[in-house]
Amino acid sequence: MQDILSSKSYDPPEPMALLKEYVQRRYHRDSTVRQERDCLILTVRGSSLAATLQLERERIIEACNLKQKLVIRGR
Repeated sequence: MQDILSSKSYDPPEPMALLKEYVQRRYHRDSTVRQERDCLILTVRGSSLAATLQLERERIIEACNLKQKLVIRGR
């Protein structure tokens, strides 16, 4: 059991890490990304940041090379 678990990689999938890095690098804010069925849900603190990201949605999709639908939410 130890051999199996030690060889596993628990890093987040690349698109999720790219989204988090994009928000951190550009806006210096933390975010969470989760995957549900066929979409990625990006959650940020504050509706104003969520609205700004929504305006940049196409640029984010292109910069992070996303193949899934992107949903942006504020909390």
